[in-house]
Amino acid sequence: MGANTAETALPDTLQKLTDHLTASYADLLTAAVVRDVVQDCYQPLSNARIANYVPILVEHNSRTKLRQLVRRPDPTVPLREESDGTRGHSATTALRRIRIALTRSA
Repeated sequence: MGANTAETALPDTLQKLTDHLTASYADLLTAAVVRDVVQDCYQPLSNARIANYVPILVEHNSRTKLRQLVRRPDPTVPLREESDGTRGHSATTALRRIRIALTRSA
C-alpha cells in the first residue's frame, strides 16, 4: 500500500504557509512568533482523519490569531482564549463551528 499523499504533503504545506505568513507579517512579527502560531493552530488538527482541509483551516486560524496579535500592545504575550460574554461561546467554539460547517459543505 502506498503512503497517504495528504499526510506526507502536509508538513511541506505548513512550511510554505509559515514562510508566506512570515513574509506577510515581516514588519510586525518575528518569524518565531508566526511559526509558533501556525504550530498551535495545526496541533488540534494534526490527527484529523480527513486531512484535505487541514491546511485551509490552519491558514484561516493562523491569520485570525496573527491579526489579533498585531492589534495587541505586546504581540509577544501569548493569546488567551476569551469569552465574548455570551454563555458557552468563545473564539475556539466559533472556530470549531466554522470547521464543522466547512467539512459538511464539502
